[in-house]
Amino acid sequence: MITTNMTRNRRAGTLLAALAATALTLSACGGDAEEAVENAADTAGSTSTAANQDGGHDGHSGHSHSHEGATGDPNATPANEIEGADLTEGTFNPLESAPAGTESVSGVAYVARHDEGTTVTIDVEGLQPEAAYMSHLHAQPCAEDDGGPHFRFDEKGSEKPPNEVHIAFTADADGAANTTVSNDNPNSEGAKSIVLHLDDEDGTKFACADL
Repeated sequence: MITTNMTRNRRAGTLLAALAATALTLSACGGDAEEAVENAADTAGSTSTAANQDGGHDGHSGHSHSHEGATGDPNATPANEIEGADLTEGTFNPLESAPAGTESVSGVAYVARHDEGTTVTIDVEGLQPEAAYMSHLHAQPCAEDDGGPHFRFDEKGSEKPPNEVHIAFTADADGAANTTVSNDNPNSEGAKSIVLHLDDEDGTKFACADL
């Protein structure tokens, strides 16, 4: 079960209240109440900080959904048009957890592995007109935790490009989008899906295509 930051923070607050009560008891018994309260605050603060550091977006620690390093070029050669590439195709479907307003999304994703690296193309419709979105390669199939964590070329490496594939794109006035991004590393066989995210603080997942 995933423990959210909110739950952890409530626990920190509960701990602080309990320790404060202990401090009052110590005061009544001649103990150092001020020192006890300070220790309680330090303990609860450490717990809250750990919770915020531990709880990543989508329930996976260490995954950022910022635009840093995210690219997308609608004029680049699409993955499905690269000659001689090992091509994988997937169909986007809304996730069961998709928020209201995203259930009509549809489209395809292509991943091409070739001598010059990995190229990813997404072609989707049913989006909110002129809204910004994010997409990433993910390490698990759509049926497993909605794609699970981001795929990394080096599992122990950075959560940012070029070690991950991050795609930023904006829907047109009709709610459609087509964009392509390339990475110099061709070893992307470990990518099992590509997930579409809302461009919000949590990087909310709403659609997924198995690869």
